[in-house]
Amino acid sequence: MAVETRQIEDAIILDLLGRFDATAKNEVQQAIDAAFATGTSHVILNLTDVSLVDSAAIGLLAINHQKVKQNGGRISLLNPKPEVRLILDMAAMPRLIPSFDKLEDALVGAS
Repeated sequence: MAVETRQIEDAIILDLLGRFDATAKNEVQQAIDAAFATGTSHVILNLTDVSLVDSAAIGLLAINHQKVKQNGGRISLLNPKPEVRLILDMAAMPRLIPSFDKLEDALVGAS
């Protein structure tokens, strides 16, 4: 998995590329930790180029949501493919972490 970081407005966007699975878990966690270490309160995980999420990814998202929420921050998901969205929906992830189809909506959702 490749992870690229960029900042737009007050949010850090993590562009993920590849399979978001157990083998990518540590890399994604390090990117999330580094993003919040900058002082931002909003990290957007761009899932546009993610081909698969597994139970390890779901667990990582849930744990980070709780941790970040306790510290006044938030995580959002951006543009998951239909097959990825289906897995997220089956895991009830939208009840925890909002998902947006457009970056502009994710950024507005941060305020």
